[in-house]
Amino acid sequence: MTVRCKCHCTKHGPGHKSLSSSTTTVYSDKKAQFIPVTRLEDAQAIRAAEFHPNGKLYAIGSNSKTLRVCSYPLGNELRAIKEGHEPYQPTVLFKRCKHHKGSIYCLAWNSSGDLLATGSNDKTIKLMRFDADRCDIVGTEAELTMHDGTVRDLCFMEDLTNGSNLLISGGAGDCKIYITDCETATPFQALSGHSGHILSLYTWGGAMFVSGSQDRTIRFWDLRTRGCVNLITAPPAAGSIHGNDPVT
Repeated sequence: MTVRCKCHCTKHGPGHKSLSSSTTTVYSDKKAQFIPVTRLEDAQAIRAAEFHPNGKLYAIGSNSKTLRVCSYPLGNELRAIKEGHEPYQPTVLFKRCKHHKGSIYCLAWNSSGDLLATGSNDKTIKLMRFDADRCDIVGTEAELTMHDGTVRDLCFMEDLTNGSNLLISGGAGDCKIYITDCETATPFQALSGHSGHILSLYTWGGAMFVSGSQDRTIRFWDLRTRGCVNLITAPPAAGSIHGNDPVT
């Protein structure tokens, strides 16, 4: 913990002083504490959780095939939580049982929070429009079936040419990364390169994103070039015997 405070007095004459403030640094070895706020239990393993961009909601997917969207406490309710707080059941605002035919492995919101995507070991992706005010799905969801293995991760990015949403997805099977136009729910590009299951995807804006794989490589992609622009091979983990640790 770091606390910054400094005060000094300036004397202007007999009996007259003014007080001004600046900063100094006081170091403490007190560690930050993480206090559990809510606790949600499912009949089976929970595989995915993701906050909505507004910070008021979060989505949860599990092996029970159930999709939930819960509210997160804010304001005074959150400030009142102290050490020793007993986690309570969150308020579930949206719940859909059997959302997929298999376990929900991953989920993602787009940056504006009006699109939600889920991926499953049933080899499909569900793409939905979501109204955060009503906490409900809008219209008919799209089901994407281009993957031939478990969908392990998803992320949204913006198409720089027209400002529309693109969905990036990857997983097992053919180990390809698929790019989908969310407006038409149509996959239009498949990127090859990984030789193992794709376990993670991340984008930081623009046309760039990165993927991590069971083949122990990290690949950087640029949609403007339609290919991998950089490759990093992860070193074996300490104590690893075979040196084939996946990048997650």
